[in-house]
Amino acid sequence: MAATITDIVGQENPDAVIATTITSYALSSMLTGAVFYAMGKFKFGYIVGFIPRHILIGCIGGVGWFLVATGFEVTARMDGSLEYDLATLQKLVSPDTIPLWIIPLALAVLLFYGQTKITSKYFLPLYIIAIPVIFYFFVFSLDALEPDALREQGWIFEGPPSGEPWWYFYTLYSTSQTSWPPCARFLLTPTQSSSWSTGVPSYNASLPCLP
Repeated sequence: MAATITDIVGQENPDAVIATTITSYALSSMLTGAVFYAMGKFKFGYIVGFIPRHILIGCIGGVGWFLVATGFEVTARMDGSLEYDLATLQKLVSPDTIPLWIIPLALAVLLFYGQTKITSKYFLPLYIIAIPVIFYFFVFSLDALEPDALREQGWIFEGPPSGEPWWYFYTLYSTSQTSWPPCARFLLTPTQSSSWSTGVPSYNASLPCLP
């Protein structure tokens, strides 16, 4: 989304790019929630039955693979999207990158099989909460593990600059800086990510983005 908006608004207007991007995210999310609520409120769920089953399965499978690819991108700290080339393979199998994605993958597999054995509704939230608790237990217990070094190696996300308030993000919203026509153009045309992951373009008709 940011790349598309940057191409439309122009790299020479970084404030407008940021404001337009986060506004597009916010409005499209609210519109999606409103549509889903309306479909449930007026019992329009039966409309899904008119869509062929194999198309639904294909779309769901495409979204699933998109999430898997995004998982590799985030855990391996890759720049840009996951590319199917030799450079990406070399990045994934490099000694300093393998632990970054192999541990989350192992935890995901363990969770998958754990849910088949443990039926308690508390298993999933406790499992997810236990991961950062155990991680930071070893970080603060072992002198060899320094947060700054772990951050440089990709184990911890980059934090905000020192002195930046927690509410700084909300100051990026600006109606004067938001470029409304590009916002509408982006949300009313097929998204690149959806067509890549599912093979079928998806349309985000976010009418509130119109001027």
